[in-house]
Amino acid sequence: MADHKGKVPVSLSASSSSLSLSPKTTPIEAEVWLIAEARAQEILCAIQPNYLAERSRNKIISNLQTLLWERLGIEVYLFGSMPLKTYLPDGDIDLTVLTHHASEEDCARAVCCVLEAEMGNSDLQVTGVQYVQAKVKVIKCSIRDVAFDISFNQLAGLGALCFLEQVDKAFGRDHLFKKSIILVKAWCFYESRILGANSGLISTYALAILVLNIVNMSYSSLSGPLAVLYKFINYYGSFDWKNYCVTVTGPVPISSLPDITETGNHEVFLDEKFFRECMELYSGETGVVEASRKYFPVKYYNILDPLKHSNNLGRSVTKGNMVRLRNCFMLGVQKLRDVLTLPGENVGWKLEKFFNVSLERNGKGQRQDVEEPVVAFGTGAADYSQLKGDFDRYRNNLIYGKWFHGESLHNWLPPSLDTTSWANISFYMSRVRNGFNGRNQEGPTSMPNIKQSPNNRRSNGTGTYIPGMSKQSNTAGCSSSKPSTVKSLPSASETQESKKNP
Repeated sequence: MADHKGKVPVSLSASSSSLSLSPKTTPIEAEVWLIAEARAQEILCAIQPNYLAERSRNKIISNLQTLLWERLGIEVYLFGSMPLKTYLPDGDIDLTVLTHHASEEDCARAVCCVLEAEMGNSDLQVTGVQYVQAKVKVIKCSIRDVAFDISFNQLAGLGALCFLEQVDKAFGRDHLFKKSIILVKAWCFYESRILGANSGLISTYALAILVLNIVNMSYSSLSGPLAVLYKFINYYGSFDWKNYCVTVTGPVPISSLPDITETGNHEVFLDEKFFRECMELYSGETGVVEASRKYFPVKYYNILDPLKHSNNLGRSVTKGNMVRLRNCFMLGVQKLRDVLTLPGENVGWKLEKFFNVSLERNGKGQRQDVEEPVVAFGTGAADYSQLKGDFDRYRNNLIYGKWFHGESLHNWLPPSLDTTSWANISFYMSRVRNGFNGRNQEGPTSMPNIKQSPNNRRSNGTGTYIPGMSKQSNTAGCSSSKPSTVKSLPSASETQESKKNP
């Protein structure tokens, strides 16, 4: 922020072009941004993941993983906002189980039965177990008042986690990307109630991609997460959703899809080459990448998944909610503009009013996901927070998932490596992590070619969308008896053998 002198070019107009992030409007004084961003950081400290929340959540996850391993011999992997460290105190935890595709139904019912059997256990404190039999099978429950979604074989979720962690590292600036996601998510969830794909609104992954687009196109002009929030609600409140689709490198005409090269002359921080490398690493093989470009389902909100171009992340938004979203964005930008045009001495407390629900819920020394007291907002102190994720672990989980299902690993491993045994792959990955030569182990090689100013130096450091759930509301509990097939759920090594000898 020290490099921003005089006036900062952030729009104050809600009536500007629906595709422009830099309309001709009165800029906000730099001193006001300094005050506003500083107060926004204090608000973030009350809602972002902290040490106590991480410890509490990880303990619950560890207990659940141990339970399912001991009872069923299955492994459960984290994905979503929890490992990305962009969750809210009320945010759920997404887990996925790796199993044979043909065994998903039996495995799901077995997991459901184990959880139901624990509902009277005072240690785990499981409640509300529900098996949702939608297009993607999901088991929903709460453990110690934290919501869980347990899905099956969601490699796309593991890949998206690697991708977003890599993007945050590329943007740097003390986790500008992650902090922006948290602040925007807080406004959408607490203040506007417009987050939740299963309610016909925005999914959390779609929100992350919308934030990515804003940061990517406005990187050099952003003073911090609050500036991202302002541009987010201003830009998408007047976006021409009928004729354009949002991509991570700018808007493209819907009429040009599946071609996504017509993004205009937008200057971006991360270019198309970076995202293509991400797609090849975190999505699938080159052939799959090319095939994914052939079809894009147009809906009321059109947001292109950078890892799978045939996936419209805005598909959950209904026609009625499209109007609701636009109204919320327009009202939000008006209120935030009113705050940012006040004299500097009034900006701080007015911004607190702008995030009133967020602070009422989380700023009084308690968090939904922590049983013990936390530092209250306004005390001048904050609980320790570390937003850097464990990319090596996320990457290894993705590679293991691909290996488990017999998918190609040529983008990650040398052709000469014997991949019939996971032990060989694991040993190779450990050598790479310890400094031996690897192939694309740190993610995309085409990092942005931008002269690094002090502010640009890279730092080292709610709810799963279930397709068809709104149309298929039938849910079923598990029977009290464990399916006999559960006793012989295949191991990873057995999976590989079965693929060799069908």
